[in-house]
Amino acid sequence: MNTNTDLQLVPETLLKKRHDLDALQAQRAAASLSRSVSRKRISKKSNVVKIVKPETILVQSRQRKKAALRFNRVNKKGMQKRASNKSVVKMKVWDAQREEEVDVNDLPEKKVKNEEDGSEDEESEDETQQQQQQLHKIPYKANSIGATTVFAILLRPTIHTTPKPVKKTLSSLRLRRINEGVFLPYNSTTRKMLHLVEPYVLYGAPSSETVADLIRRRGFCRVDGKRMPLADNNVIERELGDDGLICVEDLIQTIVAGGENEDE
Repeated sequence: MNTNTDLQLVPETLLKKRHDLDALQAQRAAASLSRSVSRKRISKKSNVVKIVKPETILVQSRQRKKAALRFNRVNKKGMQKRASNKSVVKMKVWDAQREEEVDVNDLPEKKVKNEEDGSEDEESEDETQQQQQQLHKIPYKANSIGATTVFAILLRPTIHTTPKPVKKTLSSLRLRRINEGVFLPYNSTTRKMLHLVEPYVLYGAPSSETVADLIRRRGFCRVDGKRMPLADNNVIERELGDDGLICVEDLIQTIVAGGENEDE
């Protein structure tokens, strides 16, 4: 009696299905183990459970540690060579025809005459001269040294990876929400505070046109707990009339000049 003929052959497709099922069960078991290790977070607004992977928690803790080390180093030793104590003046190129700033590397190069042939392409030279006449070099200050007022904007959200000293410093600067901006008097105290939170903010000395545009479009104040726009001269005269400010122009001039009533 032949034993090989008595054995029932299993089709190859059925073996493949069993292999796929075993692999799927192994993946689900591994996923259930990782979910049990992960930390669960429940938002207060909605009862949605968010599962955070252990790798994410490690990355966030490293970011928090690095931010705390930088804050303590700047608080003790200052910015050292990273911040200049002198006013830095740079040049920017402005294209009058296109009304936009041009990169210095994109400027056309001056062509040199070929001494052997003694020839030169006159048309290309004329085009280059016309392009250079349209370009204007404008000097500007590359830092805020010497400025009386700076405008600071919060660029990064203060999430759970942000150390508490950084949050406290941002709150003292009145920067509590992302894309929120404030005018600050630029003195030694404010400069040190801005250096402490420099990875989170962007600041610089604004021009008078920028100050006027910001106040008329986005400026507001709190009157009896209500948000009131600063574009109304009646509000400015009623709230700041005792300080000598009766209109928007007076407020703009005070901010640009860094007057005594700027904090108020």
